[in-house]
Amino acid sequence: MTTTPAPATPVAAEPASRPPRRRRELRGHVAAIVPTAFLVVAFLVPLAGLLVLSLRPTDAMNNTLPGLTLAQYGEVFSTPYLWGSVVESLWLAVRVSLTCLVLGFPVAWYLARSTSPVGKSLVFVITLSPLLTSEVVRSFGWRVVMAGEGPVNVALQALGLTDESLPLLRSPWTVFLAVVHVLLPFAVLALSASLGAIDTNLLRASSDLGASGLRTFRSVVLPLATPGVVAALVIVFSLSMGVYVTPLLVGGANQSLAGLRIQTEAMVAFDQPRAAALSFVLLTVTLVACGLIGLLGRAAERGRRG
Repeated sequence: MTTTPAPATPVAAEPASRPPRRRRELRGHVAAIVPTAFLVVAFLVPLAGLLVLSLRPTDAMNNTLPGLTLAQYGEVFSTPYLWGSVVESLWLAVRVSLTCLVLGFPVAWYLARSTSPVGKSLVFVITLSPLLTSEVVRSFGWRVVMAGEGPVNVALQALGLTDESLPLLRSPWTVFLAVVHVLLPFAVLALSASLGAIDTNLLRASSDLGASGLRTFRSVVLPLATPGVVAALVIVFSLSMGVYVTPLLVGGANQSLAGLRIQTEAMVAFDQPRAAALSFVLLTVTLVACGLIGLLGRAAERGRRG
């Protein structure tokens, strides 16, 4: 009796071996060459050229001369007209950053915790509306609103709060409000990402343990939202330090802000080395302030974990 041989079991094809680790790392490095080169060419090279320009001496006609000197930086720190603009920009950036943080927190909380798709979409569109138009268009919108015959003055006169039109257009408060309007979406986006990562069970546990809403916010929400708070402050602060178009169109060119002073030195006085020196002083102050914000955020994070 012949025995029928059992059919051979098909052998599965072996999976292709993964490329070696060094080859994968090499591919990653090659892929990073293009963006790195673009960053070097588009940012670091012009920044280095601007630094060299800030060290150039000038003659009586503000013509750039060969050589290197720190005289331009000395003039920036010794001239109230220039150094005062850096201080004024710093003060504006602090006020704008804190205001955007206070105004953006409840909006970001709603976007992170709301269960209404329609409400979230509506609030999201309204929040991002300043970013959907150019800065020039937004600034001219503020000019229309704050003009002598604009809606604000008309409403104030209709309510009997004033008998004549107020000079709101050139007011520093109008510039402050316009800058807040431009930069508020950045704070909301940074905060909403951090608030959305908070576990809802922690909030329920805090409520079950008898904590009030204020206590829960102070002891649970705010510590966990520290990364978002730091990110919002750094973004808004750095953008408001160098803001230029909105103050120029809303408040005029006579304001004591560093961005406007740099434009005046470069395009009116034609003293480009001094304008470059003022730019680097402004950049240094901005980086130092952002570094301090980051250090305070890390200290708060370590205190929470401790």
